[in-house]
Amino acid sequence: MKTVRSEQQAEKKAISETKRKLNENTLRTEQNLRRLDQLDGEIRVKGAEIDHLRRSIDTLDFHIRQASDSAQWLDSRLLQLKNRYAAALRKMQGTYRDTGLLSFLFSSRNFSEAIARYRYLREFSNWRKRKLEEIERTSKLVRDNQQRLGDLNSGRRAALSELAGAESLLKEKRSETGRVVAELKKEGATLRTAIAKKQQRIKKLDSELDRMILAEQQRQERQRQAEAKRKKQQQQKQQPDEIAGRRSRSSKKSGSKISKTPQQQGIAASDRTLSGSFESNKGRLLFPVRGAYQIVRGYGRTVHPDLPDIVTDNPGIDIASPAGSKARSIFEGTVSGVFAQDGFNKVVMVRHGCYISIYANLASINVKVGDHVKANQDLGIISVDQQQGNRPVLHFELRKERTRLNPLQWVK
Repeated sequence: MKTVRSEQQAEKKAISETKRKLNENTLRTEQNLRRLDQLDGEIRVKGAEIDHLRRSIDTLDFHIRQASDSAQWLDSRLLQLKNRYAAALRKMQGTYRDTGLLSFLFSSRNFSEAIARYRYLREFSNWRKRKLEEIERTSKLVRDNQQRLGDLNSGRRAALSELAGAESLLKEKRSETGRVVAELKKEGATLRTAIAKKQQRIKKLDSELDRMILAEQQRQERQRQAEAKRKKQQQQKQQPDEIAGRRSRSSKKSGSKISKTPQQQGIAASDRTLSGSFESNKGRLLFPVRGAYQIVRGYGRTVHPDLPDIVTDNPGIDIASPAGSKARSIFEGTVSGVFAQDGFNKVVMVRHGCYISIYANLASINVKVGDHVKANQDLGIISVDQQQGNRPVLHFELRKERTRLNPLQWVK
């Protein structure tokens, strides 16, 4: 009997130990997946930074070549001006150096020749002044060009140093990515389980959003029908049957305008105004977080180049931001939904006409259903993700009713 109990206890202990190890493996796999997402985002950002630096260096090289060519031309021009000026002075001095200026004037044979010699001296003095000014301007251009060339070379050295640092960091991140990928490949079934779990959470959020949007549409339609019925009944009570008949015939002649109630027209106009205004800002809408950010998971179906068997589908984008970051409304609208969802903490939905922006993974919120919010208004504090280095990570989606949209085509 004791042997059986001992075996049962040992078996329970073994099962408990197995579960513990499985949980540890799953947690480690999820952490590696999140780290891989983070590294992919950092590599994209660093790659874009390196491309920008290389373009800047190419631009600097172009301007340096231009400045060098200008320097050669200006040096040549300045030397030419100085030589011409010196030759003119030597020629002029040869004309009157033996007699002096006054003797040169008074030695004229007549008054007319004296006037001519005076004008010649005055013109030469003016020419000399212009040439000196031209030499000074050219000298200043030479100095300015040399300063600009020095600044360009200094900027190029700084850009090259920054590029070297960025490439070194990129190499480190790619090396770490390789280590994370190797670890994930070892985890096999655990990796597929973690991916499936993540996709299941996304699917549940997707279903809940669809359900809430559909329920809102149905509620609005019921309200519209009820209001139309109420107005029709009120009209029938207030008007005699004969007047109602005449108005009915008149309405038919004018295209049955009474078939659309004023409220219906008002709702449609409001929707069009909001939708049009929202659509006209496509590509310029506010980003859902302020300041520095990093997109750790992009929109849509993704196949990782190093993990071809792993396919994920993200209906929005995941944005990592500094500690204490808040989600903000990308455009003015009305809060149409507030709820909690497993894996996404608190969720806020804001309707902008027929468009809906969704802010998930909020630790706390400061709005409620029915609130009118302005663009740039805070909606809540983003929850910290312990598996993303304790950074706040916002899951953001954008829809046209129940149709998904790529947020990166709309926000900036």
